[in-house]
Amino acid sequence: MKKRVYRFFLDYEKEEAWVNDMAEQGWYLKRTMVGYFIFEKGEPGQYIYRNELIKGKSQDYFDFLESMNIEFISKFGVWAYYRKKKSEGPFELFSDSSSKIKYLKSISRLFIAVTFLNLLIGFFNLYIGLGESTERFLNTGVSFLNFVVVMIMCMQILKVERRKKGLQRELHIFEA
Repeated sequence: MKKRVYRFFLDYEKEEAWVNDMAEQGWYLKRTMVGYFIFEKGEPGQYIYRNELIKGKSQDYFDFLESMNIEFISKFGVWAYYRKKKSEGPFELFSDSSSKIKYLKSISRLFIAVTFLNLLIGFFNLYIGLGESTERFLNTGVSFLNFVVVMIMCMQILKVERRKKGLQRELHIFEA
């Protein structure tokens, strides 16, 4: 039996926790796209899932994961999902704070790029909307949506930066 769920996340940790909750109920992720998840019914609690921003990852990295019995499940754009049998023990993609900090920096860079792109497009649409264009109502509305996206992305950037700073504090405490 298959289950299709529409649910949008900006916080990758919340998304991962939700997919793992679904797995605990016996729904195993088979495929995903932004906001769209396909699950298949199975025995509850067999797998642990992780998601990851994979921009810049080489084939060697994926081969390494496979050698660790980590199964690639789904990829959409620059995001991928993996799973591992729960019976094989804990499953983390990042073994230390330094690698997690580096990962959070790459997520932050992606969010910043999306923010600046929306800011640029928003100002362009606002400029057209305030002019003599026949589509000024449409352009002004689209610019408003762009600015809403900018605010949402800024909140996500701040969340990622807080996580990163918390890890940096932990790392500094352990080094001292």
